[in-house]
Amino acid sequence: MADSTNPILTVTFTTANGMLAFEDRDATLRLLEYDIKAKRDAEAEQAQLSKAYDVTALAARLGISTRTAYDLIRNGKIGYCLCGKKNYRISERAVRRHEDGLPPLPT
Repeated sequence: MADSTNPILTVTFTTANGMLAFEDRDATLRLLEYDIKAKRDAEAEQAQLSKAYDVTALAARLGISTRTAYDLIRNGKIGYCLCGKKNYRISERAVRRHEDGLPPLPT
């Protein structure tokens, strides 16, 4: 039974599998808040992954010397792209793969 402080709210979503309806106001609000947070987290993650480091910044990010960072690149331990003749750029994605012990992605 609805009262003036907490009216029944029916929210209907159309999904690929059919319709999804909620009559519980609090559950609906929690679902919408969760969805908004998930979208913000995904956008932040995507922005972070699009970051690129030069060798000096890579060394700072990993807490290693610049020489060790160059060794990682030369030995094929971390993925990179070459901008110009010797301007290495390393993506955050490549750094995370290295930290997880995964091989670099093929270029």
